[in-house]
Amino acid sequence: MSSRVQPLQQGDPRRIGPYRVVGRLGSGGMGAVYAALSGLGERMAVKVVHPAQAADDVFRARFRREVQLSRRVTGPCLVPVLDADTEGALPWLATPYVPGLTLDRHVAADGPLTGSHLYALAAGTAAALTAIHAAGVIHRDVKPPNVILAPSGPQVLDFGIAHALDGTSVTRTGVMTGTPGWISPEHYRTGAVGPEGDVFAWAALVAYAATGRLPFGSGAADAVAFRVMSADPDLDGIPVDLQRLVEQALSKEPSDRPTASHLARESGQLLAAQQTAVISSDSVRQPTSIADLVGRHWNPPLPPEPGWPAPPQRRSYTRLYLAAAAAAVVGSIGGALAASHISSTADGTSTAPPSRTSAATPTAAAAQESTPEPDGRTASSPAAAAGARTPQRPAAPSPAYTRSDNTQPTIEEWADARVPATPAEKAAATRLVNDAAPVLQGQQYLDGTITVTFNPQAQSMFVTFGPGIYPEGRDYQDDPNFTDTVRGLMFGSCSEARQDFHNDTTWPYGRAVVVYRESMASPLIADFRDVTHIDSCRV
Repeated sequence: MSSRVQPLQQGDPRRIGPYRVVGRLGSGGMGAVYAALSGLGERMAVKVVHPAQAADDVFRARFRREVQLSRRVTGPCLVPVLDADTEGALPWLATPYVPGLTLDRHVAADGPLTGSHLYALAAGTAAALTAIHAAGVIHRDVKPPNVILAPSGPQVLDFGIAHALDGTSVTRTGVMTGTPGWISPEHYRTGAVGPEGDVFAWAALVAYAATGRLPFGSGAADAVAFRVMSADPDLDGIPVDLQRLVEQALSKEPSDRPTASHLARESGQLLAAQQTAVISSDSVRQPTSIADLVGRHWNPPLPPEPGWPAPPQRRSYTRLYLAAAAAAVVGSIGGALAASHISSTADGTSTAPPSRTSAATPTAAAAQESTPEPDGRTASSPAAAAGARTPQRPAAPSPAYTRSDNTQPTIEEWADARVPATPAEKAAATRLVNDAAPVLQGQQYLDGTITVTFNPQAQSMFVTFGPGIYPEGRDYQDDPNFTDTVRGLMFGSCSEARQDFHNDTTWPYGRAVVVYRESMASPLIADFRDVTHIDSCRV
């Protein structure tokens, strides 16, 4: 996939689901990948299946399986699937746009990786495979075009031929899957697939990154297959300490290869040694620790990215004051206490939305905008705005609501909120999203997306909506329906929070907060309620 946005061609869509298409990123036998913007202004890569493939029931089932498997995997150095429609006339899936060259393009333009970059690639991709295998999935197509050298570290993508360890993959009988040079000996011999095949491909990937050569050479596919099954790999030029791991992972027998988690641990220690960093073996065992380590030693050159629209300019806002006495103009909105990012579109359909990381904080895979700052719109201090931080994972929820202060919620609390983690949170979030959809349905300027997140430390649920797409020179303050929208969302979320709080004395979320986002960098607290201190949710 190119980092350059190419102009749209005749017949290309201008909108895919909720995403506005702004250009092309690439195309292939499966279909096209488009550059697009979400309603929040986030840069997205949307893969659309080619019409000929969409008409193929087997391929459609395979694509549906790709989406299911991709959503099952979370971890470091992975590009997540944020949204998808597998049943439409032309199925599609959306991921965050990841700036940077793929490994093969980087090697072609700038040569092999060296030093910390090489060790970071080895550690990061091994950590990604560890997460994939832990989820019961096999990638099956680990190769340079499927690894992007992003600003935050190497990113593994494309689960197009991924396979579940439970045996529920969808492939054509008798068809070899994978790419010559990256296929394991056992797959050539018997068609067997397993985590060991991904480990073999990882070793070939690292060898290529270090030398610019495939370890078993190139040429005709059958000649490459013969060398993979019978010849020794060419590992000249790989640093000796890393070469030891690569050689083990290229063993002809699957049982002789180390696991991905072992490779992540060992290559992580080698990376730490590159900078004489002190890191315990226990911390290296954790993929998140490896991701942090990779980030500290990773700064690849980034290509220019022409073709993306300039981000909207920030506007200064006066604080939004809402009339709390007016009756809610919505009917019954059976609320739901939020716990996870669950989105609802204006037509009432539900989808899995971007994660909190992609929505609340800038990452290599999301729009390149600044971290949300209060800008005087909340009770947060100017010092907090100046010292904006990357949100950390909140503590576990308290067994019951314990908060007694009267301070207003802050944007920092909102940024620290996470997706739903418990069945009760997920159920509450789903109810709230589904019931709140009519509040935004038919609005002229609001796109109908609602996200629900939880902050266990703040014991608060956040219902976020926006941004509005207003004509030039206008904003939410000019929208006569905006206040009613806030009231409706506040009434619904407060009612649900209050109901859950009184039905379950251990429910920890006693605060319901409505947040409006004019853009990714401009969130503001629209209204909130402490449901433990009120008799009615009327606003």
